[in-house]
Amino acid sequence: MSALATIALGALAEQAGVDAATIRAYERLGLIDKPRRAAGGLQLYRIDDIARVTFIQRTQELGFSMPAIRELLDMTDKSSSTCGDVHDVAQRHLLDIRRRRDDLARLEAMLAPLVSACSRQGSVDLCPIVSALSRQA
Repeated sequence: MSALATIALGALAEQAGVDAATIRAYERLGLIDKPRRAAGGLQLYRIDDIARVTFIQRTQELGFSMPAIRELLDMTDKSSSTCGDVHDVAQRHLLDIRRRRDDLARLEAMLAPLVSACSRQGSVDLCPIVSALSRQA
């Protein structure tokens, strides 16, 4: 790693739009390589880590699981992986998002009428929400 291809921790954090603690967490998780130590203890990361940290942040924002993020990172590290491989991981995640959305819609359809039926007055033992949740199916 040449000195021209390195960046300090603070600069990496700033350019990737995260804080230093996030970068250290990614190191602990093995998502980015440990930095090279220069004289005086300065931590030097690869310039390529800016894009890698940004990639990790965005996949997390999209709700990808840690195993899926690792899988995607492995693909970016291997020249044998294809865009189709990445598509398959993203497609699986999209299907999972849709499944969870449908589950949430079912839960909302069950809970909304209970909330609407509650006058918010009286004791808990007379609460229609408690009564409905206490009945056996």
